[in-house]
Parts: sequence; C-alpha cells; structure tokens
Amino acid sequence: MFTRSQRAIALASSAVAICAVAASTSASAAQPKPIKCKGGSNSCVATISLAGGASNKKLRIALSDTDLKLAGQSVKPAEVKGAYSLTKGSYSLGGSLYTVTLNAVKAIPKGATLTLKFAVPRQRLGTPGK
Repeated sequence: MFTRSQRAIALASSAVAICAVAASTSASAAQPKPIKCKGGSNSCVATISLAGGASNKKLRIALSDTDLKLAGQSVKPAEVKGAYSLTKGSYSLGGSLYTVTLNAVKAIPKGATLTLKFAVPRQRLGTPGK
C-alpha cells in the first residue's frame, strides 16, 4: 500500500498543517473581531455590552470614516457609571480603527451597555487649518 517513507511524509505534512491551523487560530483569538461603529462620515455610535464585567479586554472599533474622534461616552443604566474604565485608546489604519482597553467590574448586570460616540472634531474659530 504505502511505503514507510510515504507514511512519514504524510505524517509530517499533517503535523505542519495542524501547526498552521493552530497558529492562525491563536492569532485570530488575539485580534478580536472589530465592533462596527454605526453611522456615516460625520459621526457614528458603537455599543458594547458591559454585562458580567471585563478584565483588560481589548476593544477594536471599526469607524465609519477616518476623520472621526471619540466625542463622548454614556452607560445604561446610570448606576454603572463608575464601574468601568477605558484606557490606552489609540487610532490606527489611517484613523479607521479605534482600539481601547476595557475594564469593568463583574457585578455589572445583564443588559448594561457602554455607548461610544465618534464625530468629526469641530474647528475652533480663529484657528484656520485646525
């Protein structure tokens, strides 16, 4: 049927394939799927569940345009306001991806959400080009 060397080659090929699948799986686990920011070229809104808390969870938010900056945040219910923090916010991919680290206490109830609003920054009067 198969010679010893053919079986060895088949086993080696299988091992390489398994390693490749494992590497791609761990790479995709390290890069969470981006959260879509819903809106247009002037503003967008991203909603994130806070239920059950989070520990150093990296959020990746796909913005609807490259000119948008974080303009505000709100939580529901209001009692959750001091129970979370956002740190290390940064923009990448030409400004179309916002990445931030979320920490939130475990006791946050089901249905609690964090809403991030992004908008084109307003130009200040008297400062042309800014």
